[in-house]
Amino acid sequence: MSEDRFSLRELRMIFGRSSPGLIQLNYIFSASHAERVNAVNSAIDWIVLECVRTARDRANRGEDALTNDIIGLLVALGFDATHDTDYNGHCDIVIKGIDGFLWLAEAKVHSTYEWLTKGLLQLLTRYSPGMPGQNDGALIIYHKGPDISRTMDRWRNHLVASEGEGLVAVCDKNPLILNSRHIHRRSGLEYRVRHVPIGLYHDPQD
Repeated sequence: MSEDRFSLRELRMIFGRSSPGLIQLNYIFSASHAERVNAVNSAIDWIVLECVRTARDRANRGEDALTNDIIGLLVALGFDATHDTDYNGHCDIVIKGIDGFLWLAEAKVHSTYEWLTKGLLQLLTRYSPGMPGQNDGALIIYHKGPDISRTMDRWRNHLVASEGEGLVAVCDKNPLILNSRHIHRRSGLEYRVRHVPIGLYHDPQD
């Protein structure tokens, strides 16, 4: 009895672009730190869309409950993801993988830019080791008000003022996401942060 065999390229075509199956496939077959980071970023982007799609059900939830939703979806996608794991403190989202891979995220409900700054500093100076294969992470921003674009523009200005113009950029795939680069104080290596807003504003006018 013959068996159908598919190449990795064919499997990617079968699953389709940006599907949960493709995210799982890319992570399982990732051969480098960069590929694993790309798979995690794709998973976060997919989860953002799912959360926004159900914003009505999440608008009144707190940081921990919202973060647990993200953890549940990451686990369903095949990631070794945990909440409140101790890395010199209790980090909101921890993803571990092979070859010492470690991706961390701090999550904040946006209230003030000082609160977002606290989350960024926790990620950069408390939780992250900053070692090779462990130098990418994210600041997840739960945005419960209107006009995410305006908030992220102001947050970009805040980052530029503290980090420098050349170290903060708008994501080329999603204009609401920011990418920033920092020199990690412990390792001296570059640490890269994605600033990812999740729009939970729900105020129907009908």
